[in-house]
Amino acid sequence: MTDDPQIIWEKWRDPYGYDDMLDINDQIMNMDSEEPEDFIDSPESNNEEKSNNIKNISNNFFKPKMPFMFTPMGIIPYTENTACSKIFNFWTGHTNFNISNKICDIIENTEGIETFDIFTRYRFRVGIGKAFTDSTVMRDINHHIYQFFLE
Repeated sequence: MTDDPQIIWEKWRDPYGYDDMLDINDQIMNMDSEEPEDFIDSPESNNEEKSNNIKNISNNFFKPKMPFMFTPMGIIPYTENTACSKIFNFWTGHTNFNISNKICDIIENTEGIETFDIFTRYRFRVGIGKAFTDSTVMRDINHHIYQFFLE
């Protein structure tokens, strides 16, 4: 490695796309709140309106009411209470150096680190405890690793 050690931090995004699912759920909920008379035939309605009403009813009937995921424990509804991105404060670190065992020890033993996962030799994910400030914990990791390379 010829450059100074560097970690680029990126907010971890849920691979299941929980935030996107929230938007879809909101749309589904809005559809469910439509007035029933929107789908009722009236003597004044023409054939085109009747056709649209039937399409609306069938479209709503087949839409899932809640996202879910398959796990070893069975099917679990994917809600705010089960979404990793809502339970943990995850950050991904991208490095320009190998994540060795010593680097792992430094990261794992930094105050405020709740979870630590290595994805590749240059990428890892940390979960920062809710009682800690993100920027302070990430700055501490950067400082400890920089000190390690200076030794």
